Amino acid sequence: MAKFLLISGSPRAGNTEFILKKIFAVLPEEKELILLRQLKINRCKGCLSCDKSKKCVQKDDMQAIYPKMQSADVLIIGSSNYFDNVSGLTKDFIDRTNPFYQTGLLKSKKVFFIVVGGGKIQNSQRVVEALKYFADTHKLDVAGSYCFQALHLDDLANDPPMRKINQIIRAINIKAK
Repeated sequence: MAKFLLISGSPRAGNTEFILKKIFAVLPEEKELILLRQLKINRCKGCLSCDKSKKCVQKDDMQAIYPKMQSADVLIIGSSNYFDNVSGLTKDFIDRTNPFYQTGLLKSKKVFFIVVGGGKIQNSQRVVEALKYFADTHKLDVAGSYCFQALHLDDLANDPPMRKINQIIRAINIKAK
C-alpha cells in the first residue's frame, strides 16, 4: 500500500487546505497532512553546506519533514497562487529541499500538484510550471496537476467542486499503485 504525504503551502486555512483535506479524508491509512503555516521553517541561507553533507545545518521543523518525504511513496503538494507563482511558504519549502539535490533520494516518487488562485485558471499554469521545475530537479514523477479558481477564504468550501475533487482522488488512487 502506498504511503502518502500531503503538504499545504498556503499561509491560511482556506481553499488549498480545503482541497487537500478532502483528498486526505479518502486516502488509505498511511498518510499525513503537513500544514507549513503551522511550522517554523527558516528560509534557505544559501550557505551551501548541504552540497557536501547532504544535510541542512538549520535546526527547525524542516528537519522532521525530510525523512517523511523520503519514506513517502506519493507526495501531494498544494500551493496558493501568489502573483502567478507559488506562495512564500511553498517557496521556502522548495528551497529547503536542496539537501536532496543530486542525491536521488526522491527519484521516481510520484507527485501531484494542487494549485488554487483567484485569477484566471490559465495563470495557475505558471505556478504548475514552477512546481514541475522543482519536480524535475529532484527527478520526481509528476503524476498530475490540478488548478482551482478561488479568491476568497471559503470559496471552495461554500461551493465545493466535488466532480473535480473526485477526479483527482481517482487519479491518485490509480497512479499511486
